[in-house]
Amino acid sequence: MFVGLWYNRPMFSPCASWNPDATTFANQSTFGSHTHGIFIDTYNTLYAGSGSNSFVKVWPNGSSTATRTIQGGLSGPYSLFVAMNGDIYIDNGASNGQVDKWILNATNGTRVMNISASCYGLFIDTNNTLYCSLANLNKVLKVDLTSVSSTQVMIAGNGSSGSTSLLLNSPFGIYVDTDFTLYVADSNNDRIQRFRFGELNGITIAGATASGTITLNNPNGIVLDRNGYLFIMDTGNYRIVASSSAGFRCVAGCSGHNGSTVDTLYYPRYMAFDTYGNMFVSDDINGRIQTFYLQSNSCRIIGYLKTE
Repeated sequence: MFVGLWYNRPMFSPCASWNPDATTFANQSTFGSHTHGIFIDTYNTLYAGSGSNSFVKVWPNGSSTATRTIQGGLSGPYSLFVAMNGDIYIDNGASNGQVDKWILNATNGTRVMNISASCYGLFIDTNNTLYCSLANLNKVLKVDLTSVSSTQVMIAGNGSSGSTSLLLNSPFGIYVDTDFTLYVADSNNDRIQRFRFGELNGITIAGATASGTITLNNPNGIVLDRNGYLFIMDTGNYRIVASSSAGFRCVAGCSGHNGSTVDTLYYPRYMAFDTYGNMFVSDDINGRIQTFYLQSNSCRIIGYLKTE
């Protein structure tokens, strides 16, 4: 992990691989028909939300039993993110027009951001700035959580759908690097956009128009590892793809079709790593969280005795 980070960014080799057969961490009896946002802290506490049941559940490290259920006042939450101090920020925009903060043991959330649609992606950077991607409004906003003014700033897109470098079309998951570079899963444009700090022009780094990368179909999520490799929820292709020094490759759900078996996914939207490099995936339509265990994190060429 990076020093000072409270969420996991493992370092993977270009050849890292995961068991293609996932283990179900939580199923539809727990979540209902839709699983959405997911977050894992450096203590391996797992947080995940249900869109159909309008709650967020919390599992401490090593436990298969949730020790907290956050509900009441939530309406089909899409995304969530946990701050360094343990406060949980949850999208509550669908019907209630806000992002809520839930402190430890709270029975009610506190409004921290006014929004007019769901936040399909939430992220908090190392400066305690909260980011919200508004897929239905084609823009990404941010707000300083330490400021009393709570002034919102538009940092990507302008509210109109489009495919130019200045525009977005249904931005879903987001990720903010430690240098404050913003990555956006620009779902309806089938691409991943990168916005350097302070710049409104995005650069396509994967998907449509980015030659030499990979073809994407409605990507919904984006995560970076410590090497800066991208892990993309290629939702419309029912798989997870990753970049490396050797290019892009499929790392989970690589059968090419949707399903509910151990090796298939059905609209995977969000993912998070634990401290061991295992992938936890919100498998939306299957209403489950799937765990793909890290199988190998080295490159080995037999005969040359080369390892990495």
